[in-house]
Amino acid sequence: MLERLAETPGRFPGALLLTGPSAARLEEEARRLAAILLCPSEDPGWRCGSCRRAIAGLHPDLTVVQPQGVQIRIDGVREAVGFGAGKPYESSRRVAIVSRAEMLGAEAANALLKTLEEPGRHFHWILTTTRAEALLPTVRSRCVAVPLPRESRAERTEAWVSRGFPAEDAAELVDIDLEDPRQAAEVLEEHRAWRANILAALEAGLARRAVAPLLLLAEALAQADADRARLFPEILADAAVASAGSSELLRHRSAAAGILNLARTVPAEALRRAAVKAADAPPDNRRGNKRLHYESVLLDLFASVPLSS
Repeated sequence: MLERLAETPGRFPGALLLTGPSAARLEEEARRLAAILLCPSEDPGWRCGSCRRAIAGLHPDLTVVQPQGVQIRIDGVREAVGFGAGKPYESSRRVAIVSRAEMLGAEAANALLKTLEEPGRHFHWILTTTRAEALLPTVRSRCVAVPLPRESRAERTEAWVSRGFPAEDAAELVDIDLEDPRQAAEVLEEHRAWRANILAALEAGLARRAVAPLLLLAEALAQADADRARLFPEILADAAVASAGSSELLRHRSAAAGILNLARTVPAEALRRAAVKAADAPPDNRRGNKRLHYESVLLDLFASVPLSS
């Protein structure tokens, strides 16, 4: 849909709001659309000089407004409005991208409102946001909102491979939501270290019959952010799958040894129950409630382990 709109500029909206879960991918898509709009030769591969400069943010008929510190300031919006009022240098139109539009300050958002509805025949706004609900309703109402289609798992894995990551690392990075792909190696290392800590605590607490490591794990899970806490039910679910003899279906294949040990220690049905319960953490942010929730899951697992294991 997006490409069809861009290839027929007469139908492209004056203000487009791109939404999706990844700020990096939204930025990439916004620049790709700008390249199509500005391309003089309709190059489908974005290889011409105009397209390459647009994707790099260096085209004279493209301006990009980005947050400065904690918000997008009014000065940046005013500059973009003035840019849109000028004559194109190379293309037959001009494009302004507002990246992470949810960070528009109040003054900047109000300044933007004046031009979103009627930006002009040869000027287009492209706003991107991961949190459309954070935008002023009046800003949203003046834009054509289009959610970015989610890439398939295979496509996302291939994208990481194309950046130079081994296939095993790429498969894990698909499950980590990264704002900046340049941090991928560091974030992946932290992800694996946290997963190893969970498996080590489960090994110490369940296989060696010690309650203290399980209580410490419950405390750590209660303080973890949502992405880190999600690893716990995923590990339990993997262990339940491994118990059924389906180790090739593991989500966390690079941690297969620890997951198989867990599967040998805890009965499959107990693992399945624990995975479902662990995924249903309390919705509030009171640490005590979350700690008690994870303690309950872990102590139920402890009670399910045969004394002879």
